Amino acid sequence: MVGRFGDATAVSLNQRRLWYLDQLFPGNPAYDVPYLAHLAGDLDLAALKRAFNAVVERHKVLRTVYISRRGLPIPVLLPRWSVPFNHVDLRQLTLADREMESQRLIFEAGRYRFNLARDVKLRVLLVQLSNNEFFLLHTSHHMVFEGGSLGVLYRELALFYDAFTSGHDPVPPPLRSEFGDFIAWQNQRLQGTHLNELMDYWKQQLSGAPFVHLPLDRPRPAIQSMAGRRHNIVLPVDLVNAANDFFNTARTSSFRGLCAAFNVFLYCHTGITDISMGSPVSPRCPPDLQDVIGFFVNTVVLRTRFSPEMTFRQLMTEVASVVRAAVEHSDLPFDKMVEAVRPPRESSRGPLFQVNFRAPKEPYPTLQLQGITAGRAVYVDNGTSKFDLAFEVESSEGKACYFEYAIDLFEQSTIEQMAADFQALLRGLIAQPDTPLKNLPEAKKISESVRNAAATAPLDGMHQSNRDRLPG
Repeated sequence: MVGRFGDATAVSLNQRRLWYLDQLFPGNPAYDVPYLAHLAGDLDLAALKRAFNAVVERHKVLRTVYISRRGLPIPVLLPRWSVPFNHVDLRQLTLADREMESQRLIFEAGRYRFNLARDVKLRVLLVQLSNNEFFLLHTSHHMVFEGGSLGVLYRELALFYDAFTSGHDPVPPPLRSEFGDFIAWQNQRLQGTHLNELMDYWKQQLSGAPFVHLPLDRPRPAIQSMAGRRHNIVLPVDLVNAANDFFNTARTSSFRGLCAAFNVFLYCHTGITDISMGSPVSPRCPPDLQDVIGFFVNTVVLRTRFSPEMTFRQLMTEVASVVRAAVEHSDLPFDKMVEAVRPPRESSRGPLFQVNFRAPKEPYPTLQLQGITAGRAVYVDNGTSKFDLAFEVESSEGKACYFEYAIDLFEQSTIEQMAADFQALLRGLIAQPDTPLKNLPEAKKISESVRNAAATAPLDGMHQSNRDRLPG
């Protein structure tokens, strides 16, 4: 038996989109949010378990379920619950078996099939490797958790854990708002003239945008499965430093500079100079919501139109303008954006974009528990990909970068080559920022390999006219 909490309006538009997707593909783990941390020290398991429960007690959204009523998700607060906390002790296994079994456990727990109508939206797996060494995995659902919530979770876990291990009563600062306040704030903003202006902007900006047809290794299936894999990358320190120095000198942000470089990368693989890519943007919320766990992030579409005769420096200026305008109009939830544009819909790919780009300024935070040494959090590969291709490049250190890709479409060797191509291309772009893109040696080399591949395997819907536009 559950208690009523709110009504249909107490679900954000972005939450509603994920709920509808879950109705179509129940329990698909593509929208799980699993983070892993390596812990060393004399860990108090009971205190850690209490700390997780205390955080969920504090943030109602984590213990809210969503039932269906007349085709709408209705949020309901669970009156009785506890955080699923699975402690698996592997100390009796050999070192090799511990490694293998821990990776299996983490992979499986990171792709838990959440039942949105029944489950607490936070689950914990603690894998014990030795007396003082652990892997801590916590998995949430994207409906209630995103990257910005991680810092809030870790701050509060530390506060509660340290108090419990010290025998003190925890005294967290009172929450001035809850996720429901964000929903009310969002609904209030998305009305009248403001809503119409947003809808009109995105309709004008995205109407007629072409698909980004990347060269594929396999025929595109009729229905997108979201099965995927991640290829991790560590960018060389000298490349990261050189790129950031160049972006600073050019008076642009690392995000915008890397986004421009990724546009060139896609041009080299497709011949297209009208490129749309999705990118997550955090809304400009009231300050009271900074310490709230929830699903705040929105996806915008960055559509950049350019010419092969442009230089990288000129392209960065164009991308900066595109990003600035997208952020200014980022209040509109993605589903409303689709409603405004009305693009062709296909079951084999998502609407408006098929490639996603992310360039966070800072690495994921570190869980700081009293008496415990912890490694920086890692976003776990759980065998899914929501897009044809996603690229995340951590811009401050370059240590947590990856390509995430649909395994129905790409071979691993192709993605490995893409990773090498991007690094070579980025070096060339910052070394020759005033060379026309079509004349850049690194761009011509990448495109030559695409042409060679096209001679033996058809590209995904790429017309000959696009192949002819490839650099070189």
